[in-house]
This record gives sequence, C-alpha cells and structure tokens, in this order.
Amino acid sequence: MELSGTGYEMGYQAGKLSRLAIGATIDLLAKGFRRWDNEQFTSARKKYMSFTEKICPELIEEIQGMADGSGFPFQWLYLANFYALMKESREGCSNIVFTQSGSGPMMAKTNDLPVHEGKHSIVKLKRPRNGYASLSVSWAGTVWGGAGINEAGLAVGGSSSSSSVQAPDNPIDPHCLNYCLLTRAGSVAEAVDLLKDIPLTARGANIPLADRSGDAVVVEKAGNLQYLRRPVDGVLWCTNHSLSGEMAPYRADNPARLNESMERYAAIENLIREKPRDAGLLKKIVAYNRRPGALCRYGDDDPLKYETEWAGIFHPSQQEIEVCFTHADRDPWVGFRM
Repeated sequence: MELSGTGYEMGYQAGKLSRLAIGATIDLLAKGFRRWDNEQFTSARKKYMSFTEKICPELIEEIQGMADGSGFPFQWLYLANFYALMKESREGCSNIVFTQSGSGPMMAKTNDLPVHEGKHSIVKLKRPRNGYASLSVSWAGTVWGGAGINEAGLAVGGSSSSSSVQAPDNPIDPHCLNYCLLTRAGSVAEAVDLLKDIPLTARGANIPLADRSGDAVVVEKAGNLQYLRRPVDGVLWCTNHSLSGEMAPYRADNPARLNESMERYAAIENLIREKPRDAGLLKKIVAYNRRPGALCRYGDDDPLKYETEWAGIFHPSQQEIEVCFTHADRDPWVGFRM
C-alpha cells in the first residue's frame, strides 16, 4: 500500500484501498467497544489517548480519512487503533541487529501473536507531507507505524516487555510509538533523545534501533524509565524480557512466559556465532523452528499458543526491506524498496 499527502489524505486512500481488511481489523480489535455510546467513547478518549493525540495529531486526521474512505464509523476505527491502552497487549517478537555486514547494518524481526488473532499485516510506504517517509510492516485498518525503515536511514523494530513499573498518567499508545520514531527521527541518537520525553505503558517494550552509520541500541523502556543496551562484537538482540541491570528487577511476567522468552534469547545467542553475518544468516535465525527457543513459531506446538505472523529484514542503507508473510522456514521472501 502506497500512501502520500496529509494525514487525512493518507487515511482516505487507505480506507478506499483496504475496506474488507479494515472490517476484519475492527472485528478483532474493536469487538469489546462496538456497543459503546458517545459518553463512554468521549470519556475513554480523554482518559487514555490525550498524550497520543497531542504528540501525533495527524494520526487522528488519518483515522478520520480512513473512516470516510471506508465507510466505517470513526469511533470504531479510533478504538481499534488505540485498544492497547485499554486492554493489556502481549506479543512475542524477537529482534536481531548486525551493526555491519557486506551491505551495511541490518535488522531482523519476527512478529509473533496469539494464534487466534490471525494474520493481518501489510507493507506500507507512507510519504507524509510533514516528516520522513517510511516503509514498514503494519496492519491494514490502522495508523500504526509498525516496524521498518525511514528515508533518513533509521530502522526501528520492537518487542513487548514484561515489566511492571509505576504506570504513567497518560502514556503514548504503544502501537503508535514506532510511527512517531520513523517520521520524526533520522538517526539512533535522535530516536533515543525523542524517547526520553515519551512515557510508555507500565509493561513497556524493548525497542531496537539501527541506522545507516552502524549505530545501534536496544532501548528498554517502561513507564518513564529508560535504559540502553549497546552492541557487543557487532551484534545486539532482544526478545520479551529486560536485561539491563536497571530494568531487570522490574520483570513481572509469569514463569512460563518469561522462560519462553529466555529460550528464544538463548537460541539467538547460539545462532549468531555462525558466519558470515549477513542477510542469509538472519534468515536462518528467524527460520529456526526447533524447541526450545523456536523463533519461527507454530501455534499448534507453541507452549504459549503463539504463531509467527511475519518475519522481516530491514536494510536502512539500501532503503529496502525483505518480508516473509508468515513462516520463514517454508514461505517465500518478498523485497520492497522505498
């Protein structure tokens, strides 16, 4: 999907292009809010979404455009986009960064969801009137940034975390965070600086960043707390638990979920020892399907009943991403360029 213009114009284009997919997204994400009246909607919007609306007002214009283009009510689309601020969201993603290779820095990511949620992702090329253009993998029917690259050469991934910190009064919607980074930051340093002033939900996230210069970091962030992990020997990776000395004490997940995340982390640590460190090795890592520690996950044998929705490799220097829309151990890879 290619979108350009103002927030409203991009939303209207998306609404026209993906009406059927938008209906499926609403069925999944807004099903708990479908019968809300205007008073309930207005109250929740003020309580949960005021910071997101303040920092990213163009996203509200985009949702309005999507509603007008698709014919679905603005309220349903709004609640589908921001559901994660009102319901606890858990994902099971893995990320790996090589700071240097024969073709420059690269980042790999798997996107893993509870198997009952299905598969909804598409690739979006967005050229906003204001801010950096981006190429990312996200859901149809949403204004989320997803994971991907921007025209300045910044790559952004992400994994949900298992932290339990004091909840900020009004955090950003976690799915809109990457949109904010991809449109406003041109480097790892700029993204880290931007994140300092953005409160996240109490569970938080591990946010891997890499840019075309080879700079890379994993930002472990929850609430108003933020700590950084830097590469060692040119590699950096994260799953769904904190590792920094500052954030590890706030781990709060149940033992089964924490153990599964640690098993994936250990599997990556073992696989990255191979050479050469290139896109071929990253594809091998995200295709790893053995237990313990499978990164390519199938819902029927996954201990948490999660499944890989997509796997991707981001090349910020080449302005290119490669995506496998489901299981990297069997399905084809498709390339997209900005």
